[in-house]
Amino acid sequence: MTFTKQLKLTLSVVAIATGALALSGGSTTAQAKKKTTTKPVTIYLTRHGETTGNVMGRVQGWSDFPLTSNGLAVANNLGRGLKGKTFKAAYAGNLTRQEVTAKHALKYSGNAKVKVNISKYLREGGYGSFEGDSIATDNALIAGVYGYKNGDEMMAKQGASYWTKLQDAYYTLDKQNSQKTTLAKADRAESSKQVQSRMAKELKTIAKNTQKKGGGNVLVVSSGMSINEYLATMAKKYTGAPLKNASVTKLTYKNGKLAVSGTIGSLYYVNKGAKLAK
Repeated sequence: MTFTKQLKLTLSVVAIATGALALSGGSTTAQAKKKTTTKPVTIYLTRHGETTGNVMGRVQGWSDFPLTSNGLAVANNLGRGLKGKTFKAAYAGNLTRQEVTAKHALKYSGNAKVKVNISKYLREGGYGSFEGDSIATDNALIAGVYGYKNGDEMMAKQGASYWTKLQDAYYTLDKQNSQKTTLAKADRAESSKQVQSRMAKELKTIAKNTQKKGGGNVLVVSSGMSINEYLATMAKKYTGAPLKNASVTKLTYKNGKLAVSGTIGSLYYVNKGAKLAK
């Protein structure tokens, strides 16, 4: 082999090796970039604004009570308080009060272009034959399932278990058909396990999907009972304290698990928004 041919061969090998390294380096860089640009997933789990059912003391459940004028104002204040937060996605249960709260919060926080995904798995706990009843009227009947005189005594004694016990009281009574209705089985009251299972599964699915898309913030609007029942299964500092309208509980997703970050049922964003609205 002549010197010229040998030189050409050597240069060709070097070129191929250099190209391979460049490709390898580019791939590694891309992978590293992908890892560094993936943000943590934070879910802003929020209770809807005040409804006509809240004001009238009605059992709401799957019934579609709308927001009051005050409820809309509170949803707007929630949005103002969240201004500066960029939401990657938004979800709400399939009830008007949940969807409207989400839309108003997005609009007033500067995230109006974010679509609200509707999921029946995020709706309030179902109360079957008790839907629309006066809470005060059903009070003693529900408490009586556990041998208490009234709801106040039941809440004081049950503490962190109150909301799950309340859900299961509706479930037990409706299963016994205490209201003597012909309601179909599929429309009867849910048990706390059913509510907890669907909430946990849906929230984890939302977290996973958001993580796959690079992470970020997600607004999720649900209801007081369903959120309380869910938190009872996974929040270490959970006390069972009632959640006020438009209160926020932040959840972070890490290593395949969701955990509460900060205060349960915080009114920080609503109060902040109320001050900004003045």
